[in-house]
Amino acid sequence: MAQFRYRAIDRTGQLVFGEAQATSGAQLIQRIEELGNLPVEVTEIEDRPGRRLSHWFARGPTKEEITELTQDLAMLLKGGVTLSGALQILSEMTDRAAMRRLLRDLHDRLADGKSLAEALTHHPQAFPPIYVTMVEVAEAAGTLEETLGAIAHERRRNEKLRRRISSALSYPAFLLVAAMGVFAFVLLVVLPEFERALAGYQGHLNPSAQMIFALSGFVRDNTDLILAIGIVVLGGALVTSRSDSAVAAMTRLIRRVPGIRNIATFERTIFFCGTLSLLIRNGVDISTALRLIRELMRDKRSAQAVDDVIAAVRQGERLTEALAEGRILPQYVLQMLRVGEEAGRLGAVAFRVAEFYEEKLDRALERLTGTLGPAIMIVVSVLIAWLIISVITALLSVNELLV
Repeated sequence: MAQFRYRAIDRTGQLVFGEAQATSGAQLIQRIEELGNLPVEVTEIEDRPGRRLSHWFARGPTKEEITELTQDLAMLLKGGVTLSGALQILSEMTDRAAMRRLLRDLHDRLADGKSLAEALTHHPQAFPPIYVTMVEVAEAAGTLEETLGAIAHERRRNEKLRRRISSALSYPAFLLVAAMGVFAFVLLVVLPEFERALAGYQGHLNPSAQMIFALSGFVRDNTDLILAIGIVVLGGALVTSRSDSAVAAMTRLIRRVPGIRNIATFERTIFFCGTLSLLIRNGVDISTALRLIRELMRDKRSAQAVDDVIAAVRQGERLTEALAEGRILPQYVLQMLRVGEEAGRLGAVAFRVAEFYEEKLDRALERLTGTLGPAIMIVVSVLIAWLIISVITALLSVNELLV
């Protein structure tokens, strides 16, 4: 099938356009007429090798762009614009080719008679299952604009949470990289000057100075090998970051670190309670909500625990009792959710729990940053002091020999 770009006039007299696949231009014209539209122009898009190559390397819509799209759709729908018209307006406003293709594809599928949820299923990278399910429930209940607004709000909250975590960890990482750079500069530039000054007296140096000069020589002789290993490690990290199993394994290792364990617990609680609240308040049943939460979990152990919770709930057990057996959430959270479940306000209580643990997470991140930063500086200072003292001691010992 070939790809065509078309323009047509709908029943209200408005100009519509987009891209669609068809065996021929005549078939596409027939499809447009069957929908009650008047075809104006149908043009086949040439499948050039350069175009295929650019499409292969083109970056798809980011999570932030999908969040903005969701918010804009909610605002346009609340303003009385039809869903098809909203998608067309947004496709005309966007500057990103990937977003334009996405919006036009959604518009075309709606024009073919599909629902928005059905159209979203063709773009799983942009719209996760939880997004599609909520849209499907909202379309059935007639609350699409409210649900899209709630989805956008929750996505923005999660994005802010991820930025807070990355910002808290970026400062210690920057200090670590800077420390490694300073240490490498001393080994490659500073110590060789002292080594030339002490040439001929290597046998009279103390063991500490000998070890430092030997380390400097090893780094200088194997600089290319060290750089190659660093590039391979960096490339391997980038490749493994795209593997869910590798990311899950790294997550399990990181969560065993004492200072990180509480942060991981807080983050998991915020994710579970926030997502559960969003789904329940928008009409999704408990079993479906748990299944969607389980699909989004990267930690294999937590995902298996949610599987056990789903099985227990389907057998008639209460949600909080099943969660207590799975030990997914802290005891305080279970007590709060139990109160909400008994009062019939599980969604509202879960939302308040997520907000409460966001504050706890902020305090934990501040403590972690305040601890790691000085610790790294102390370690770097000790290493530099060791280098300086060893070199000065070597100089003094040589000076004594000369005297």
